[in-house]
Amino acid sequence: MNQLLPKLDMASFPFSHFLLGRYLSKRTDSTNFPDGDLSEVLERYEILFANVLNVLAITKEQLKSRSEFNFDSGDAGNLEGGIAILRVVEALRLRGFSDIALVLPRKGEQGADVTCMKAGARVCLEVKAITKQSRGRKDFFFDEQLYEKVREHAEKAARQLAHSSETLCCEVKLLAYVVNWFAQSIYLVESDYQQIVNKLEQHGEVESLIGIDGVLFITLMGHEFLFLNEVGKRIDV
Repeated sequence: MNQLLPKLDMASFPFSHFLLGRYLSKRTDSTNFPDGDLSEVLERYEILFANVLNVLAITKEQLKSRSEFNFDSGDAGNLEGGIAILRVVEALRLRGFSDIALVLPRKGEQGADVTCMKAGARVCLEVKAITKQSRGRKDFFFDEQLYEKVREHAEKAARQLAHSSETLCCEVKLLAYVVNWFAQSIYLVESDYQQIVNKLEQHGEVESLIGIDGVLFITLMGHEFLFLNEVGKRIDV
C-alpha cells in the first residue's frame, strides 16, 4: 500500500482520486509516482484529466467505464497506455483539432483510439505507449532502441488503422507514440525522430508505414514531433 496517501488530502484532487485512488492504494509505483511530493504529480494529472474530460465532453465515470482507463487493477502498463491516449487527446486540443472523440472498437477488433477533425479532414489515430516497464536493446544506441520498439508495432498498427479508416470514414491516418523512456526523451532531437520515420518508411524490403499519413511522437518531457506525408499535410494549418 502507498504510505503517502494518508498524508494527502485527496479531496483536493477529485479526478485523480476517482481515477487513480485505488491504483495508488494498491501499490507503491516509484516509476510513475516517484518519491517526493506526490501532490505535485497529482496536480499535473488533475489538469490533464480536467482538460481531457472537457474536450471529450464526458464524465469521469464515463471515462473509467472503459477498460483502458480503469486503473484499479494496479497494472502499470495499463496506466501508461491509458494516460498515453489522454496525452494525445490533450496534444490534439492544443494543436487546434476539433470534434475529438474516443473510438469504441467493435468486439474483438483493434484499431484507432481517437478521431478528430482538422481543416475539414476527418483524422483517426492509433496510440502506442513506449512504457517505462519496457526496455530497449542494451547494445543499441538510444535512437536505434526506439526505432526497433516502434517498428515492432508500426506495421501491424498500419494495417489496423487502414481498416479503421474505412469504418470511420477518415481521410488522414496517424500513428501516435508517447515515449516514456527517460533517455530518449532527454537526448534525442527532432532530426533523430525524423530519421526513425525515414527508416520505418523503408526497412529493407518492408515498408512499415504503408497507408499512414503521419507519425506523432510525444516525449516524457512533453516535446512533440509530428511528421506528415503529402496527404497528411492537409491538416498542417
